Amino acid sequence: MEQVSIIIPTYNRADVIFNSIQSILNQTYKQYELLIVDDGSTDDTELVIEQINDERIRYIKLAENKGVAAARNEGIRQAKYDYIAFQDSDDYWHKDKLEKQIVFLTKHPEIALLYCPYECQKNDGSVIIVPNNDIPLSEKQGNIYEYMLRRNTIGTPSVLLRKDALNKSGYFNETLTCLEDWELFLRISKHCEIAFLDEVLLNVNLSTDGVSHNISGYYEARCYMIATHKDALLNYDIFSDIVKEMLESAEQLGILAQISKMLQYYLQQ
Repeated sequence: MEQVSIIIPTYNRADVIFNSIQSILNQTYKQYELLIVDDGSTDDTELVIEQINDERIRYIKLAENKGVAAARNEGIRQAKYDYIAFQDSDDYWHKDKLEKQIVFLTKHPEIALLYCPYECQKNDGSVIIVPNNDIPLSEKQGNIYEYMLRRNTIGTPSVLLRKDALNKSGYFNETLTCLEDWELFLRISKHCEIAFLDEVLLNVNLSTDGVSHNISGYYEARCYMIATHKDALLNYDIFSDIVKEMLESAEQLGILAQISKMLQYYLQQ
């Protein structure tokens, strides 16, 4: 049977990580290792993990906090197996998530990355499905590089992918403090075929340290991606639209001058 390396990056999440780990230990598919990469936590995260007795768990403690991209990359480097999955320390997998995805990927060797929709609970208590059901299937799977230049539909904890795709496209960009998942999946979609399993297989809590709390990181990542994929944006004739959309949102926040200067900097690199 195929083996999977599951990677959980965590930082000071001792209060929630147990349930996340338990949702993995409860998986119907048992052929995996679980790498918990502690990104320099100062709380009781290590103590919580020590109390869980399962030989498939590998605890990796980083000496200092380096960010989620670096933590995931360390997990990838230490992963033993050819299939990689990601989980977050405050999310919850349905018990058949891994089994359904590994069955699909083993039947479709041409697919590099498989993902699924997830149920997301927002801070106000409301629940949404991501990606939205209104997005056409043609923009969720197949050769979706053009669509990924505009929007990201792929949630990191929903992914199962071949490690070979990461070796070809590169790992998470550790210089980015936001949108590092979109940036990685954009690179993968440029060269690889993506598949979408249209079934909700996990629950995700909306992070309190996401885009709305990292405005500068968000715009830096967008400028970086626009500059890096400029030729493709021009080829698809969407460069002007993407830039206009970004600058209009910056103007609404009163930071148009700063973001315009940032974009120019990246375009000149």
